[in-house]
Amino acid sequence: MSIVVTVRIPDVDIERVREVEKTHAAEHEKLAEALKRHGCISHRRLYREGEILDIDEWESEAGLHAFLAEMTPIIRELAKARGTGKPFDTIWQVY
Repeated sequence: MSIVVTVRIPDVDIERVREVEKTHAAEHEKLAEALKRHGCISHRRLYREGEILDIDEWESEAGLHAFLAEMTPIIRELAKARGTGKPFDTIWQVY
């Protein structure tokens, strides 16, 4: 059964986020490859004033956990570079 994960990221300066995406392109490529390899079906990033919402569908919760185990150091590095607040994530079961 697939899952959907929502990650709310507060305290966002979108221009800074865009700059970090440019200056850390190699890290973003690693994340994209790992998302696919661990079973991410789709990824969407939404923005509104001061906040980002990521919505990811995964083949399984095990795939999500494997991705996080591998990629958390890079995720933390990018979050530090962006200067964003602590993310809040929720796992949803698809039925």
